[in-house]
Amino acid sequence: MKLFLIIFLINVSLDTVKKKYHKAIRTQNPLEAIEYYREVINDAPKSAYADSSLFRIGMFYYLIGDYEQVINTLEVIYNKGEKSSLYRKACYWTMLSYHNREDTTKALEFAKIIENLKKPEKIKLENLAKNQKTERDSESAIYIVQLGAYRDKDWAELFLLRLKQHGIESYTIGIGDYIKICSGKFPTKKEAEAHLEELRNKGFDGFVVQFEP
Repeated sequence: MKLFLIIFLINVSLDTVKKKYHKAIRTQNPLEAIEYYREVINDAPKSAYADSSLFRIGMFYYLIGDYEQVINTLEVIYNKGEKSSLYRKACYWTMLSYHNREDTTKALEFAKIIENLKKPEKIKLENLAKNQKTERDSESAIYIVQLGAYRDKDWAELFLLRLKQHGIESYTIGIGDYIKICSGKFPTKKEAEAHLEELRNKGFDGFVVQFEP
């Protein structure tokens, strides 16, 4: 009887937590939402709802530019390690927060943590090359260097950050489900190939493609 009562109370408690969590998501008032999220964290600190609430609070602080609060809030999640399903995202947004505070040392520390985690499969460059337009003479066509392609926006942003840290100007082109990371725009293939060689000297590989805006 006691065991049944304990299980019943746990289920009621989690149901209440779940309702508060979804109420926080639905509310249009950010400050009110944060209060609900904090209640969820206090009521069920070891639940998945608690981690998700912490993450959402952290994202609120990121949107208003309070990067110190982002770091302090997400610390609870990344200290759990891979036991938390939000570990990688917590590390990623912590890295960006340190980057925005111009703390390069800490940003790189978290970048290394992220890189050591299991990565989404990076699309093979040679396979992507097969899908590019064949070269042809065109006054509007330009040559660019493609350095990679990702489905995951977070990994694309991380790669862009790495390029920036090496002083490499880059940009993205969205094609289908992929975010393609590119560098340079040149009127001739020869100039693009020279740029690719410079990138290889900095530790980045890619291939030259013809692009028509």
